[in-house]
Amino acid sequence: MKRFFGIVSLIACFAATGATRTDTLRERLESPDRDYVFVTMHRGDWRHAPENSVGAIQGAIDMGADIIELDVAKTKDGRLVLLHDGTLDRVSNGAGPSTDYTLEEIKRFRLKGIDGETLTDYEILTLDEAFALTKGKILVNIDKFQRDPIGVAECARKCGVEREVILKGSFTPDELQSAMGDEWRSIMDGTFLYMPIIWIDRPSALASFEAWQGCGRAPFAYELCFSSEGQIEVLTRLESMQRKSGPRIWLNTLWDSLCAGHTDEHGFNGDLDGSWGWCLKHGATMIQTDRPAELMRYLVAQGRRAIVQSSAIDSGAGRTAERYASNELMNTRKMFARVVAGRFLDRINKIDRIKKGAGA
Repeated sequence: MKRFFGIVSLIACFAATGATRTDTLRERLESPDRDYVFVTMHRGDWRHAPENSVGAIQGAIDMGADIIELDVAKTKDGRLVLLHDGTLDRVSNGAGPSTDYTLEEIKRFRLKGIDGETLTDYEILTLDEAFALTKGKILVNIDKFQRDPIGVAECARKCGVEREVILKGSFTPDELQSAMGDEWRSIMDGTFLYMPIIWIDRPSALASFEAWQGCGRAPFAYELCFSSEGQIEVLTRLESMQRKSGPRIWLNTLWDSLCAGHTDEHGFNGDLDGSWGWCLKHGATMIQTDRPAELMRYLVAQGRRAIVQSSAIDSGAGRTAERYASNELMNTRKMFARVVAGRFLDRINKIDRIKKGAGA
């Protein structure tokens, strides 16, 4: 019996953290720490399940990503569903805009597999269904947020994940205030994290950046996109600001036009310095990727996914001292706990079989 409680206590020790994983990630995200690099999985684990599906979300959680990027669209009856294009054709056996269908009608369609043809058993998720899966486990970056800013904010509040969501868009501060209505206050007080998207090789880039820096509450991060390295003054300025714990730099290594060719595929094919290494050199502490496993292995090798002491990131708000483990260590602990529990149950079953045999 003592051995039983000892094993249970060990499992509980590994499983208990005192806070959800997203609490840990949010605190680290807002801390001065610039060593840890956040990994965002683009539309989830789409290499193993349809994009924006239950499988893609669970795959991102299981892989230990920090953030999952999900896309929202509206239905005819005003519900929010996960859909990148706004139309059903590419990803499902439906056709036309999502706004042509009620939620009940959209739920009848099935998502296509990664080959783009074979139908799966996955249905199109609502945003609140997605939040039920991600809550406490992974931060959520909402793309296509401009399709219904207030609806997204209300859904996040209803699901209790407002502090686990990263909103983003190409709004100016005035445009976002108008679009958000009363929820603008939640941007200004930091309840919701908002990240401006700036195309830094365009003439309007510097003016947009300065408008956001002077809006009353500077963003925690900027998503920077660029097809060439010719005009990247905003990136240069943010690099300098990061050394003083200024706004984070989010870079996308998905395809050439978003990062001037410093893509995942270069890293996947061995050119690490020309892809993810280039991003780190230029101050990125948030990277959106289609090669999450390879990127995380690279970051671990670079010492950029390491354990962080909470004392080093304490904001002075009275947080208790607590050690935060990296995703890799957390996953190892969970796996160990499962193995211990499994062996214990095997032992109990073996004892039961012996007893039954003796009784016969």
